[in-house]
Amino acid sequence: MLNLGAVPILDFDDDPHDLTSEQMLADAGTGGPDVAVLAFLSEEVIEKVEGWQVNRVGTVPFVTIEYPIFEAVRGTNRVRIAPMPIGAPAAALVAERMIRAGATSLIAVGSCGALKPLAEGEFVLPNKALRDEGTSYHYLPAGHWVQTDPELTTTCVQVARSAGFSTLVAPVWTTDGFFRETRDLAEQRRQLGCIAVEMECAALAAIAQFHSVRFAQFLFTADTLAENDYDVRGFGVDSHHTALSLALEAAASC
Repeated sequence: MLNLGAVPILDFDDDPHDLTSEQMLADAGTGGPDVAVLAFLSEEVIEKVEGWQVNRVGTVPFVTIEYPIFEAVRGTNRVRIAPMPIGAPAAALVAERMIRAGATSLIAVGSCGALKPLAEGEFVLPNKALRDEGTSYHYLPAGHWVQTDPELTTTCVQVARSAGFSTLVAPVWTTDGFFRETRDLAEQRRQLGCIAVEMECAALAAIAQFHSVRFAQFLFTADTLAENDYDVRGFGVDSHHTALSLALEAAASC
């Protein structure tokens, strides 16, 4: 049923049937692994992950580019890995395809900006995300927050800590406006409890809830806004391989 809000972004239709997915996702296939890693990382990082045999098994077609789909195999473990486009709407297209192909658990991995004094490379596992983007409002009724899956998040935390890495489980701020992270907005998000900012978590968590699948995310701190100034630091590059390895270990534990 369509419910109209005060402005168009708050209009919400809970009809599970849309006009495009049956045709646009018809080639996604079925019978894929039941867990997928959504990696906001380069293809090179994915292809070089240690301890896994990684092969390209398909693509996600966009108008301007095709994103590859990989499958990682280790013993009896099979995990799909999709290198992800930045931004919630584009990320949604890939996540939808992974779900259509058979994934019932999604583990995202990527960088975030620190909102509080956190060293570069700290791992943050969101327990909820502030919905300051548009995509989540097409999957869930309007609201401030969307939760990640507690059980899957706990699995990710346990994997990271067992490997010797400290983790923070905390709220994050999802925004569409990379260049609109103002001082006052950042401070207000801190007051709400957010310790990091990124661009996809709220949307991916909402998509997962809509489709009744599980979602968790490994974030590693890259740049920082903690001092109400911007420092790019090393942009988290040194954490890429470790973060992907942890995400795959969590996927293998599902």
